[in-house]
Amino acid sequence: MASVTIRPASPADAPAIAAVHYRAQEKYHGFYGAFFVRSPRDILIQATARAIQKPENVYLVAVDEESNKVVGFVRYVVEEEKKQAEEKQEEPAVVSEEAGPSLLGVKEHLKGLWEEFNEKQVAMDGCYEKAADGKRHIYVNHLMIDPDYQRKGIGGKLLGAVLARSDEEKVPTFLMSSAESRGLYGKMGFEILGTWRVDNGDWAGRVVDVERGLGIVGREGLEEEFRGVGEVEDVMVRRVR
Repeated sequence: MASVTIRPASPADAPAIAAVHYRAQEKYHGFYGAFFVRSPRDILIQATARAIQKPENVYLVAVDEESNKVVGFVRYVVEEEKKQAEEKQEEPAVVSEEAGPSLLGVKEHLKGLWEEFNEKQVAMDGCYEKAADGKRHIYVNHLMIDPDYQRKGIGGKLLGAVLARSDEEKVPTFLMSSAESRGLYGKMGFEILGTWRVDNGDWAGRVVDVERGLGIVGREGLEEEFRGVGEVEDVMVRRVR
């Protein structure tokens, strides 16, 4: 195991957290970047800066003791029982408006395709919400490790810190896992509730077809770049111990 320290994150860690997140998902940036108005790097930098300021988000970072570099992080939230959460919300939340496109704004000509693609995420969210059943639980939004530090036990240390809290508070923990992380989560007591697959090459070809039909050039190689690339994602739960 790499020599790392696990500690709570502060807003000053946001750029380093965004950098880890960007590097951990680097092979998919060309695919998702085809849909969004903003670049994946810009989205992650701004989204992380916003998310780390929200009190409901708990961030822990793994820091290399030798270099003092942030090499991994976990972000989670403790979701209160639905009825209790509704009672606490006395006034409707005010949503601030931003100038220009939203952070996750989709290109106008690809909105229909993105809505179809995003049906997978809607189904995964529905699976998780049904299993949570409105009861108090922990939800892990992200667990990311810098590629240079993967397979060194860091992910297990970060997740272990989350599970220690779930055991102490006797609540289940939910997350959405990639195929690469399934083994780690299984060893730590998670079980699969549902699995979804994406053929990135097929969807990339559909993006190219839409843009070709509109006379938009510059992304003709996207289908070839992602041919044979796929994503497998699981909705998982670790039940109360």
